[in-house]
Amino acid sequence: MGLIKKLAVVTAFFVFILICSGILVYFAFYNSIDDLRFDLATAARAVRIELYNRGLIDNLTEKEIRYVYQKSCYRKCHGEAAMITAVLSPAGWFQVVERMRLKENVKITGKEADVIKRYLDERYPLAKSAYSYETRKKVHHAVWRNDMGQGDIYCDIVYATPEYFKSIGAEHLINEYDLANYHVFISGFSVHENTLNLINLDKVTTMRSGGRESSSSPPWNLRFQTADKHHFEGTVRFSKDAGSNVVDKNSKWFELVIKNVGGAEDRVFRWTLPIQYPKEVTDAS
Repeated sequence: MGLIKKLAVVTAFFVFILICSGILVYFAFYNSIDDLRFDLATAARAVRIELYNRGLIDNLTEKEIRYVYQKSCYRKCHGEAAMITAVLSPAGWFQVVERMRLKENVKITGKEADVIKRYLDERYPLAKSAYSYETRKKVHHAVWRNDMGQGDIYCDIVYATPEYFKSIGAEHLINEYDLANYHVFISGFSVHENTLNLINLDKVTTMRSGGRESSSSPPWNLRFQTADKHHFEGTVRFSKDAGSNVVDKNSKWFELVIKNVGGAEDRVFRWTLPIQYPKEVTDAS
């Protein structure tokens, strides 16, 4: 019994030392318990993904699947619009992911590729658009504007019209975004270095035409943010009520103005009215 007691005392001593060491490490490297929890969660996620790759666990959680997809597929530059408007072969996302993995040297394992393909198949099924790729591209160019960047922040803006959503087979978004009552802009922001914090689009965005300028109608909506914080995409909207709408039947143009993002200079994106859509789209309207 004496030996057992001694072993128990020694074990308790080492456990005490381990706990004290953990506390010292925490106070030495972390400013808050939230930081520690974040790092522990990140480490746990990395361990689970590694175990999955080695076949030691069968499934990943929804959050882990989304993390694998975002860190591998967004590649810092493009957003959800690229997924929605992608023109897929009969093989669908399988061919896209395999090409990126085997030919474009995207560093993902075979099991991670399987996870990504399933995610894409469920979230972005084969395009249901009734229009050809050329027609879809013309519609996209009619409503899309971009700039060359300020302060390494690049903007891509899509004026979200019913014709645009119809062209990509996403008619359900016409009602979801309430286009009958709002001008809606899908606004993407990207950086190639460092990280990009979310921007309150309601505070930095206005719409103007013919000497009139209007503030947005809150709240702006975040569509998504990449895991590496190099890109986010949101929607900002402007009321079509008579008292607020800067566009009327006599308007020849309108502009979206973004202020104080990446520099002091305003970013101005202009559309000429009426917007010129391909004949295939206007005939079907």
